[in-house]
Amino acid sequence: MKKLVFTLALLTISCSLWEYEDPSNPIPNAAPETYLSLIARDTIYASIDDIVTTIDPITGEEITDTIWVYAISEEPNPGMVWDTLEYAFTTITTSRQILHWWGEDPDGDVIGYRYRWNVDSTWTFTTKESGLFYVPIRRDLDVFQFSVEAVDNDSTYDPTPARLTLPIRNSPPMISFRYRSNPSVTNIQSDTSFTFPTRTFVWDIFDQDGNETITDIFYALDDTCDTCWNQLDAASYSSITLTNLQPGFHTFYLKVRDIAGAVSPTIQFPDTANIDEPNFWKVVPVTGDVLLVDDFFNDSNNLTQAYFRSILDTIIGPENYSVWEIGEELPYSSADVSANLNYFQDVIWFAGTTGESEYIKAGSNIYNFILGGGNIFITLSLFQDTSFVWFPIDSLFSINPDGRLLPPVTLVSQVRPELNLVTSRNVGYHWIKGFENFEGEPAFRSLYRLQEPNATQKWEGTPTVCGVYQFFTPNPSGKAVLMSIPWHEGVGTTSDLTYGAFLEGNGSAGKFIRYLLEEEF
Repeated sequence: MKKLVFTLALLTISCSLWEYEDPSNPIPNAAPETYLSLIARDTIYASIDDIVTTIDPITGEEITDTIWVYAISEEPNPGMVWDTLEYAFTTITTSRQILHWWGEDPDGDVIGYRYRWNVDSTWTFTTKESGLFYVPIRRDLDVFQFSVEAVDNDSTYDPTPARLTLPIRNSPPMISFRYRSNPSVTNIQSDTSFTFPTRTFVWDIFDQDGNETITDIFYALDDTCDTCWNQLDAASYSSITLTNLQPGFHTFYLKVRDIAGAVSPTIQFPDTANIDEPNFWKVVPVTGDVLLVDDFFNDSNNLTQAYFRSILDTIIGPENYSVWEIGEELPYSSADVSANLNYFQDVIWFAGTTGESEYIKAGSNIYNFILGGGNIFITLSLFQDTSFVWFPIDSLFSINPDGRLLPPVTLVSQVRPELNLVTSRNVGYHWIKGFENFEGEPAFRSLYRLQEPNATQKWEGTPTVCGVYQFFTPNPSGKAVLMSIPWHEGVGTTSDLTYGAFLEGNGSAGKFIRYLLEEEF
């Protein structure tokens, strides 16, 4: 009997050792769980600041909104109640938030998430596990709550969403003038920026809370009194063009404001604290219908300008024309370049014999000026580009490849002999070019051709060195006159301006300027 009992006991033990649970009883359906990667507990106290009632424009329903004032404290704050938004960062952050979350489901898979800020009326579904958000702050200090809940493959939501409460302090906006949009002392070689009565200012804005929180731009001229500021929509403006400016010295002021009412520091031009920019800005009046453009930056003594001014003084008088000295760079805004030209009917533009000139960069402005009825004469020694939209050229070729154009060389006028010009000194630049336009082109006429070459001269035939072009579609435009022989080298003295002049071998070259202003234009 003992042996039998022992055997039965063994059998009993053996049965319980290898017994399994019934697999027909599955794991019951469970909701997923959601987690935020950063949660910090804090106590926030709040008091009612105001209760605002508005009308929904769509439904017509009355909406009541409670505006709270928040404070973070370790001890109860008298007059304030404990905020039910339980989780908060101790450190106040900005409205730009990058949040991360994830979820787990014990009986299946998480297929996505629903999230919502406390200012949202509906949930947003996403399959992502992170997001960049810009909280719409409307006051200096505000508190926002972010909720996120996982969704599983049974369309079950986490009944207890993960929540995060963020105290948000508004960051003030910033504004700065666009890089190189204001002239530099180096480019203009002066502590004063001179302009005609049009000036464009360009800026960039930045807000750590997101540029979309910047709502207003304010600018003022010469005075920053409370009523002196002009307001612009920040979403629509990144520049302003001031026109009809009064002659004299001016200062331009600029600042921005965000949706929470924070205002940036005020910036200004000119700014004496900026050693790279001029200390003064002076608007000069528009004088006469003729503009002389000085595009010879390397002529530091302005002898070439003085030479052309002496010609214009003789022809139209010193009070009947204006001078625009470009310096090393055109104005940043194309609108200012066009405005400078459009103040006038006729433009005399001389480029330099050394260094880069800016006429090529102003090509579209010159073209539009001509189409609008303006006339321009440009003299240059170096073709920086031949794709002039304002003066089409068919062919271009060197006339002094050895670098010498020894005097006297006659520029034969195609208008009448008394306008012939003769070189008075060596034109020692090997890049001097002759040019021709399309055969039979009615819009083009040659005004000067070189004389027939002698045995020592390298050009062939009688190449054009000065021509006039006019557009006729849809209506007759103004005229563009291009000359490839320079007029002055920028050397000599103010008492003898003809020393550096190239075309004084047959009387003053000013007779051609007179012809242009009185007849051709």
